[in-house]
Amino acid sequence: MDQLSFTITFLKISEVKPHEEIIEKNASELIKSIKKDGVQIDPVIVDKNTNVALDGMHRILALRAIDAKRIMVAKVDYFDEKIKVHRWLRAVRNFSMALLDELKVVFELKKATSQLEAMQAVDNEKSPIAILVGNVGYFSSLNATGFERFNLIREFDKRIKEYSGIMEKEIEQYLNNGFLILYVKKPEKEEVIKAGLTGTLFPPKSTRHVIPFRPVNLRCPLELLSGKFNDQEAYEILSRLIESSPKKVLPPYSIYAGRIYEEELVLYNG
Repeated sequence: MDQLSFTITFLKISEVKPHEEIIEKNASELIKSIKKDGVQIDPVIVDKNTNVALDGMHRILALRAIDAKRIMVAKVDYFDEKIKVHRWLRAVRNFSMALLDELKVVFELKKATSQLEAMQAVDNEKSPIAILVGNVGYFSSLNATGFERFNLIREFDKRIKEYSGIMEKEIEQYLNNGFLILYVKKPEKEEVIKAGLTGTLFPPKSTRHVIPFRPVNLRCPLELLSGKFNDQEAYEILSRLIESSPKKVLPPYSIYAGRIYEEELVLYNG
């Protein structure tokens, strides 16, 4: 099988560069969970050339909060064509018409002839965002290009209490169930790297990475992430942990930790 190669190792936690903001509530819950379990369960996936984190933003923050010195990572070649970056869309239930009217003003929305036209305007970079509701589509006439479009997502988030992150294939299902959907352009890999290197972070739930043979459940003890061991000692213990941990490959669309993954998973200690 043409597997994606990865290297599990440690990085100084200061060397890892998030590309996305976090959700405070989720971070607080994860800090409690990590303290209780005493392990970093999954490696954070990072680009091997830049140390930009592709996932695990909340894990990074949580480990910083408990004063970890190191973090377990899986280094990959982000620009390997087998790694895909997709977008999350925001779906809002129980919205009011007053909210829709406000969005029309704030984003200078124009009614499209169809929802497909509204989505194509975004995908073809003629509009920064679109709003889909019922069987109607609107696209923004604002001139917000590049990273500026992410500020519009933040403006949207300010005006809602809660949203669900959904995939493109779920759009019709959610529209049929009365949701309002914020449709945004898919991030590019170059943008992800730029966000991490410059600190100009995406809003939470902007990217969804599909990483074939993603390693999970390695369960690295927190003491290896502390200052208790020097770098060489920590690496040697981690190497023995990896070698001694039974592993198996789970097929695409397996459920792990309550989430369905599109890609194959390398499950340690299953």
